[in-house]
Amino acid sequence: MTYSPEDAAWDEAYESMSRELYPEHKEQAIAEFTNERLRSYYLAHPEVLVPAARAFKEAKALLANGHDSAALVFAASATELFLKSSLLRPVVYGLVHNGSLAEFVVAAALSQTGFMRYEKLLAKMFLELAGVELATLRRKPEAKPLLREAADIQVLRNAVIHQGEAVTPEQAQHGIDVSTEVFNQVLAPVLRNLGLSHGNGGRLVTDDA
Repeated sequence: MTYSPEDAAWDEAYESMSRELYPEHKEQAIAEFTNERLRSYYLAHPEVLVPAARAFKEAKALLANGHDSAALVFAASATELFLKSSLLRPVVYGLVHNGSLAEFVVAAALSQTGFMRYEKLLAKMFLELAGVELATLRRKPEAKPLLREAADIQVLRNAVIHQGEAVTPEQAQHGIDVSTEVFNQVLAPVLRNLGLSHGNGGRLVTDDA
């Protein structure tokens, strides 16, 4: 993936926002977002996983019907939604204490497609919430780190959309497999630690419900 001047400008914007929120210790941002506050967000927004679950279900249906390229696109979208909308969005929202500004800041901070620019934030958050180094997660022992595999799927998704790249059934299945493991290894452990699980259609419920 190339690193464009636009990417550099966005990175500087994120760094600037971080300095303003936490001028001395940027890393404290995730530590301050306690499990209790994150759980409260999920309980107040039980449908936060629904778009990702819908995209994932659509990817599987498309593959089953021989629409490989479309299946890959939806699998990549599901992965991005699992990471950004279902994990990063609640954290960023919770860091903005002024409720009237929260949606605006969240939309601005997470407006770019893809998720690798948020890798450091994801890694810190996951370590705090699940006690695991994100970089150690792999779909298989011999595979690339899970987020790197997911990033490769995003690149292929972009080639499909913008260049008409053809996708094989194996590539589409790989995209679905990666999305599955992003949920199982990244999102699910966080939810379990918060006493939450997902019901039909991705709607969140408490484990004691």
